[in-house]
Amino acid sequence: MWHSSAAMGHTKPEMLADIAAELAAVRGLEGIKERSPGVFYYKSIAFLHFHDKNGKRWADVKSPRGYREVAIEFQADARARRKFVQSVTDAHALLSKETKAAR
Repeated sequence: MWHSSAAMGHTKPEMLADIAAELAAVRGLEGIKERSPGVFYYKSIAFLHFHDKNGKRWADVKSPRGYREVAIEFQADARARRKFVQSVTDAHALLSKETKAAR
């Protein structure tokens, strides 16, 4: 789902412990900086952050068309974790390509 994010609090860092390995993979992407726990920037662009509500968790991932919600449930299985990392990696590649083309 694509959306324009309304003001909503971010997931607390301790609520991200179950996806530590996936966050480590995100940290390894070129140009990514984690400015605060669970809040990632690509260069100066807000790229990835997490929300949770009513027991559900999702990430807002920036791409050229805006933010896209990517589900990453608490205690997600291995398949869901791989899908999450792939979604983030794909968005990173698109954003990277777009910013390089804009130079």
